[in-house]
Amino acid sequence: MKRLLLFLYLLCFTLIFTAPTELNGLWVTEKSKKGKQLIVEFYQKNNRYYGKIIGLISPEYPLTNPYTGKDKLDLANPDKELQKRSLVGSDFVSNFSYNEKENRLEDGLIYNPENGKTYYCSITIKDKNNLIVKGSLDKMGWFGVKQDWKRIK
Repeated sequence: MKRLLLFLYLLCFTLIFTAPTELNGLWVTEKSKKGKQLIVEFYQKNNRYYGKIIGLISPEYPLTNPYTGKDKLDLANPDKELQKRSLVGSDFVSNFSYNEKENRLEDGLIYNPENGKTYYCSITIKDKNNLIVKGSLDKMGWFGVKQDWKRIK
């Protein structure tokens, strides 16, 4: 019994300290081709990692848009019901596992609210203030785009 308790204690201790603590905090995405930027906060659920949009650099539509004065919605989403939701509060990156050896999040997905498509994604933790996020068409990451995300808090 003592051995089992010791094993469980060591397992819990190991799991606590192998989590990518560098992810804690707020991150701002690189500007998209259309000049948009998001503020993302990571969280863990069921041993997987997710990033939720918690803010937008330009949170409202410009004066020329029919939605002027309203918070930005997920208008490009292929699901008609989700087009009514606010971008703030939605998961932007999702379902990552952590590869401790490579210090990166792998096998996840990234959602592009500009076109409503979801892509394969990996996130390399460069250091405590910089992430390299790569979204790609293929799971191997050969055909894709990289962004540098910066810590803001």
